Amino acid sequence: MKTTLDIQVRAFPVRIHDHSAGTERAETIVLTKEHLQAAQLVGQSSKELIHRICERAGCSVLEIGKPEHRTVSLNLEELYKAYSLHQLGKREKVEV
Repeated sequence: MKTTLDIQVRAFPVRIHDHSAGTERAETIVLTKEHLQAAQLVGQSSKELIHRICERAGCSVLEIGKPEHRTVSLNLEELYKAYSLHQLGKREKVEV
């Protein structure tokens, strides 16, 4: 049986300044539609949310571009298998 989960996301191209490294770089911040709706409930715009996320990571936002809208489909069975293999690999490294 195939089970999938569809998630609506917005990918924002962002130019940031990383204070710890002292460099500027391009990042993509991906937020779900639910993240954006929750921010709106407390009166926060998507740009304010991105600024908050970057500030928590020790970065300053220099520029936020137009988001790309996508629906991401996850195959839950394949995701579970990949996660299980990842966890197994972590245990083997610890035991060695």
